[in-house]
Amino acid sequence: MESMGTHKESKVLHAILLESLVITLFYGVCVPSKALAFDWRMRPSLSMTEMFSDNLALSDNAKKSGFVTEVAPGVSLYGSSPWSNFNLNYRLQSLYNAGGRDAIDVNHQLQMKSLYQAVRNTLFLESSSSISQQNVNNSVIATDNLTGNSGSIENRNFNISPYWTPHFGQYASGLLKIGYQHSTFDNANNSGNSQDTTSSSIFISDSETITKQARLASGSKFNKVKWNVNYSSQDQSRTTGDDVLFEQYQGEARYFYNRKYNVFVQGGYENNDYQTTNDNIKNGFFYTVGGQWSPSRFYSIEAGYGNNKHVTLHYSPSANLTSTITYRNKDVGLNTGSSWDANLNYRVQQARIGFNYSQETTTVQQELAEQSIFYLTDSFGNTVIDPVTQQPQQFIINSPNPVDDVIISKQARLTFNYQSGKSSYNAAVYNTRRTYELSSQEDNVYGASAGWQWQFAPRLNFFLRPTWQSSDITGSTNSVSNTSGSGYDRYDVALGLTRSVPINLGRPLLMNTSLEFRHIDQVSDANGYTENRATANFAVRF
Repeated sequence: MESMGTHKESKVLHAILLESLVITLFYGVCVPSKALAFDWRMRPSLSMTEMFSDNLALSDNAKKSGFVTEVAPGVSLYGSSPWSNFNLNYRLQSLYNAGGRDAIDVNHQLQMKSLYQAVRNTLFLESSSSISQQNVNNSVIATDNLTGNSGSIENRNFNISPYWTPHFGQYASGLLKIGYQHSTFDNANNSGNSQDTTSSSIFISDSETITKQARLASGSKFNKVKWNVNYSSQDQSRTTGDDVLFEQYQGEARYFYNRKYNVFVQGGYENNDYQTTNDNIKNGFFYTVGGQWSPSRFYSIEAGYGNNKHVTLHYSPSANLTSTITYRNKDVGLNTGSSWDANLNYRVQQARIGFNYSQETTTVQQELAEQSIFYLTDSFGNTVIDPVTQQPQQFIINSPNPVDDVIISKQARLTFNYQSGKSSYNAAVYNTRRTYELSSQEDNVYGASAGWQWQFAPRLNFFLRPTWQSSDITGSTNSVSNTSGSGYDRYDVALGLTRSVPINLGRPLLMNTSLEFRHIDQVSDANGYTENRATANFAVRF
């Protein structure tokens, strides 16, 4: 029951796997003396899941209940040496009746990263590749490939980056790096569902991205004066959408009167080019002149004035508390106007609190390419683990709209973790605001999550995980899956049991078994629905 789309996916998978294996064989063929010291490990795995849902299509207008069966064999390949490392994870997700379609779906999930040192501490070759399914329909949110009829596309990425880190004695050190990234999106697939009525509105252009980075910084020979010059560019060419260029030349010189006081001058040139209706591109020369006061190693304050201004406060009174806050007001470059960056981390014996606020200018292609497949992170930077499958959650529910656009994203997140005896607790709140440059659309997303895991018996754990997310979408957009004034409130609670069972198949192994009950309620004028599901799973790594 293999479709033409699946056949096409297999060709791309083979190409990416071939690229990964070529890099692997390079170690053994071109550098056999180093390959002898390479330590290889391969670990097959198997996960089997049976899930019952009372709303497989995630639609209150066409509710359909039924079972979904998942069989997912996988393999992990690790290689390491004093000079290099290689890490590959692959999972073949085979599904029956996903979304209530009474069909067999096959999804490839791949993540590979490698680093090879051709010349010790000087010349490097870095590469990565990935295949994943991404949720891109923010009006009908799914967390995996098991339910839903639309909003999922397959994303494939390959990246290779050679770089050189020269050292000029005690005078200077440098960096020269060139990267190539190829990203493709199977927009026509959309989970292969003929019932999908919004697939034509979900379209992300394939892209090729060339990145360049050059840096030269002063060495230890310079005591009173420290300097550096930098160049960076990211040139993204899209097959159908408008191209995007981010480019910056920048330099800094800093004079130290003593350990407590120094003055600096910064300057450079911004050259950014992308389509915008909001007139947010401010290219040209920029400069900043200022000073820094560091009365102790625990705190410092820095201020700079020019057409780009900033104030930075760093406060770290102990190893348990670190914090940095920066206010900027820029007339030239990306993220012009007033903006903030903040980072705070506090830890005690059993608890940790973290806060982060940042603003960046990015694209959908960039955001999806940077996501890890087997080690996804949530809006707070924490690894998202599905308590049933013991695999990371496949989809991030707070994602940008699937448009070929440049996005200004502002994100704030506060996290809390606590460990006490046999219980562990976590909680988080966040806010994401996105402005799209080619439209008047703005997203405002609020969310909160919590978790409690209790080991009430050896190898037996109870978990409870409630989440809430609210989205308000204003303005117009070129995607009909999100319309002016739309939004939703989403409530999700999961509870269940996990148990690890020791087994012996020639050598000691550990099998994880899980049982989960879950309720999801999405309140929306456009696509509201409720779902109740029960899931049983076992997973073993050989």
